Amino acid sequence: MPHFIVEYRQSGTPEAREAHRAEHMAYRKGFGDRMPLAGPLLDDEGKPVGSLVIIEAADKAAAETAATDDPYVKVGVLQLVAVRPYRIAAIKAPIT
Repeated sequence: MPHFIVEYRQSGTPEAREAHRAEHMAYRKGFGDRMPLAGPLLDDEGKPVGSLVIIEAADKAAAETAATDDPYVKVGVLQLVAVRPYRIAAIKAPIT
């Protein structure tokens, strides 16, 4: 199955982010091995400005659906910026 990079821009309030954090994390963890990488994009001061996810999906439409079904997107904490095909060429080591 192909992989896709999903990029989001942060758009919600810190209060909305915190209120929906558990639901968002549960949603992302539900992908298991089909989401080998996910995390916040940070500004120069280390504050979140968005999010980057690599997801395995049947096709781009499935990746876009997975991206927009994220609870943070549904409540406006994140806005979808782009979904792009991606090929993982190397993995150095698991990141914990």
